[in-house]
Amino acid sequence: MTPFIQRKPGFSVINFPELIDARVISRPNRFLVMASVDGREIPVHMHDPGRLEELIYPGNAIKIRMAQGKKTMYSVTFCRNNNVWTFNDSRFHSNIAALFIKEGFKREVTVGDSRIDFQYERSFIEVKSATLVEDGRALFPDAPTARGKKHLETLMHLIDEGYSSYVLFLIFNENARCFSPNESRDPAFSWAYYRALDYGVKFRFLVFSSDNGSVNFSHTVERCH
Repeated sequence: MTPFIQRKPGFSVINFPELIDARVISRPNRFLVMASVDGREIPVHMHDPGRLEELIYPGNAIKIRMAQGKKTMYSVTFCRNNNVWTFNDSRFHSNIAALFIKEGFKREVTVGDSRIDFQYERSFIEVKSATLVEDGRALFPDAPTARGKKHLETLMHLIDEGYSSYVLFLIFNENARCFSPNESRDPAFSWAYYRALDYGVKFRFLVFSSDNGSVNFSHTVERCH
């Protein structure tokens, strides 16, 4: 029995009513973006550890919100990517994923020396996200992820123990038409992905659109062939 809820396209998962238009100046480190707002340079928290080279570059448009942190008063929320906006704040991914899982799940379940995002009855679900899309192909990861590879290995081990294993991908770029592992950026994860498929790990790919501060479920995609 599937642990997932079917949602209709247009289903709203989160909304940010008060956003500020800004432009990227630089990215001093993974978690900090220097941005320009009305001619002022301000530090903005970036809660997305990916490289994001197609999003965070001088001059690109972003939308930020007030979010008091230890070092900043703002947080990057959306980034312009050609003709669409992508949602870039991983703090909300777990809550978004939960909207697509049946009631009665557990969060952050420890399995050996790993932690899997959700357990629903005898199913374990790990959540990953992507914004990088090239020629309609959603690609993950955009930087090497030993942690992601380890999660796939844990899910395969759970199949050996008699459980069902899933990876739920949240793709925050509505141009996605299929999914592929990013072999050029992380061949080790890509190898683990194909092995997990053969092993019986099930993958589900949900695509989201972003417009006027709202993030909405758009459509599902399959693996690229």
